[in-house]
Amino acid sequence: MNETTIKLLEKALAASPEDWETREYLLTHYLDSGLAELAARTLREAPTPPETEGGRLAAARAEIELGSDSALGLLEAVLASNKACAKACLLMARHYLSKGLIDQARAKYGAATIIDPSLADAAIEAKMSGAPAAPKAPDSGDGEFSPEEAALSGDGLASPGEVAAALRELEQDPRIAKKTFADVGGMTDVIERIKMNIVYPFKNPSVFQKFKKRSGGGILLYGPPGCGKTHIARATAGECEATFISIAITDVLSRWLGESEQHLHQIFEVARRRSPTVVFIDEIDAIGVNRGDASGSMAPIVNVLLTEMDGIAAQNENLMILGATNVPWRVDSALRRPGRFDRVIFVPPPDEEARIAILKIHLGDLPSEPLDLVKVAKATDRFSGADLRAVVERATETVIAQELKGATDCKLTQRIVMDAAKQTRPSTAEWLETAKSYASYSNRSGLYDDLAQYLESH
Repeated sequence: MNETTIKLLEKALAASPEDWETREYLLTHYLDSGLAELAARTLREAPTPPETEGGRLAAARAEIELGSDSALGLLEAVLASNKACAKACLLMARHYLSKGLIDQARAKYGAATIIDPSLADAAIEAKMSGAPAAPKAPDSGDGEFSPEEAALSGDGLASPGEVAAALRELEQDPRIAKKTFADVGGMTDVIERIKMNIVYPFKNPSVFQKFKKRSGGGILLYGPPGCGKTHIARATAGECEATFISIAITDVLSRWLGESEQHLHQIFEVARRRSPTVVFIDEIDAIGVNRGDASGSMAPIVNVLLTEMDGIAAQNENLMILGATNVPWRVDSALRRPGRFDRVIFVPPPDEEARIAILKIHLGDLPSEPLDLVKVAKATDRFSGADLRAVVERATETVIAQELKGATDCKLTQRIVMDAAKQTRPSTAEWLETAKSYASYSNRSGLYDDLAQYLESH
């Protein structure tokens, strides 16, 4: 990139300081050119935090170069929305390596190179393999650990303050607001079943102890993608006022023998120490895949998960485990027995009432004429929550295009929203067709009764 182009970009950024696309481009150029001071100034002059994945990655890279711990929050935000972002895992490995947290660096580097082998970095591998083991130090005794104390804890397990290899406590990130069931549109039946099995035991322990019903346990949520399974999990933790720990396959996998199993064990140990805790395992079919179909490297991970959920030594009181999957037929059958996932709940596409609630949330305070959302909801049967968000986004794009062409005071109208709905196809259709076969021919245990009932009524 020549100097003239850089000057023009700098001038454009000065005129539009909230333009993170230009800022990201300049940050990357400065870092690639070894201009750390310019990168630092460009980052610090940003009036707003980055909201795009690319912007967060560029900002995190600059923060790592500056030795700032702010990089971790940026990278966690990226992984919260894109669990398979290899670049974020690689940057996180570099961050941990700069702090001397070798085990965490190995875990994230392993996940990054499994997702994208082209990211393998000989320099990082050399630093990790040649790094001395961290000295041991005792717990401070106050029940809280600093990251340094956590890295030095000598019991072989991750401690509560450690950013363990595979651990993200989303509720501690101030940018991620705590959710409750009030933030969930519809899904009344699903929410009531979760309340009975999770929320009420946490909030009314004496009543449940009277009938020898323990708090804790597991619920497996399944259904089409985009229907709010992750959203429900976060809202459940908010209702219980519990710690929320989210696990994805990239948090667990490591290329080093035995480390994947250790990471999974560490996460459960942290969850037990921080109870009451809601552990959310997203895409559990990737971690708890049917052992008959699992590769040689994945089968031991499934065995560890089974042991952690219901082993002889497991102390899972006040520990609720929520799993989510789009393909329940791929989840190992041993996970679905009582004591592990006690309930298997179908999360269907939102019904008409729920679609109205979701549309209200997405339309929010957007400029619009009075809209007949009942009519929109009727036209969006089988649409997922993500599909409804796409309808609103498509409608807003139409209004934005009008503004860019010179129109003034443009608003969303009933016609624009209905046209957007007609142009959008429900993403759940393909999943429901596939699931229909399992509900019809693989339902001897009654696992898919809820799904079969939904298909019959729709």
